Amino acid sequence: MQAIIQDSFNGIEDLKIKEIADPKISPLSVLVETKYTPVLPYDWRTESGELQNIRPLRLPIIIGYGFGGIVKNVGSLRSSKLIGQKVIGASMSGSNSALIDSKIPPLLFKVPDKVDLSKATTIIGGADAALGIINKLQVKANEKILITGSSGGIGTYLIQLLKLKNVQVVALGHSSNLEFLKKIGADQVIDYSSNVLKQLLNHKDITQIVDTAGNINLLKIISEVFPDRRIFSIANDQFGQFIQPRIFPKDYENLLNMLSSGQLQAYIQNIFNFRDVRTAQALSKNHHSQGRILLSY
Repeated sequence: MQAIIQDSFNGIEDLKIKEIADPKISPLSVLVETKYTPVLPYDWRTESGELQNIRPLRLPIIIGYGFGGIVKNVGSLRSSKLIGQKVIGASMSGSNSALIDSKIPPLLFKVPDKVDLSKATTIIGGADAALGIINKLQVKANEKILITGSSGGIGTYLIQLLKLKNVQVVALGHSSNLEFLKKIGADQVIDYSSNVLKQLLNHKDITQIVDTAGNINLLKIISEVFPDRRIFSIANDQFGQFIQPRIFPKDYENLLNMLSSGQLQAYIQNIFNFRDVRTAQALSKNHHSQGRILLSY
């Protein structure tokens, strides 16, 4: 099978598509034919060595974490009813390969019939992180929360989940994304590309700040305007409190059901063939997002 391999810390351009052995079925195996994987900032930050202090790696590795696919086969200790089912999940040994051997039952979730598999795949590294942030911050109704990185794969879900809790959302975004952020549900938007300091001063009643982007210059300005507000970040450990949101298997089922019922919307910016991983990651890293970028297989 083919897989996307990182064998150096030279960044995106050094990624390689390689032929590797198919996984061997074990009793706990669920063999998934990969259809989609999300492109996450976690990926390209890992590829540059930026995350070595929190996630030391021995190379080479298959890149990636989340996936969506169709169950092809199962081991003797897994239910045969899974065969042919749409699933999403997380793979601790890398997800960007044509086949994934999912051996940890709590990290695999069946996708409801009404939910498109590509949309379901955006939950991994997107809606799950957003829900984890909300749980960690113990968000209450009628708060006013500022979000950075609000148009990305996490931010788009974070806005929606906060609005379901009757929270007032102030979304920081590039001028090209302001209407998009309003469409998602942001109550107010701030254009960080134009006199952001003045705009922030109009929102002194903000109760909490969530950073999903890690923009150091922007975080400096925010910390100056709100010196008594803690910044909760999943992208930068230099300002405020760095958090690693966690949720439970039942939460994934709830998020999938919310997609099925229409309570949540998945926003997909682009879908690239996995062989174009360098292009997809460069777009994610260097341009303004409108949802999640996926790779297809």
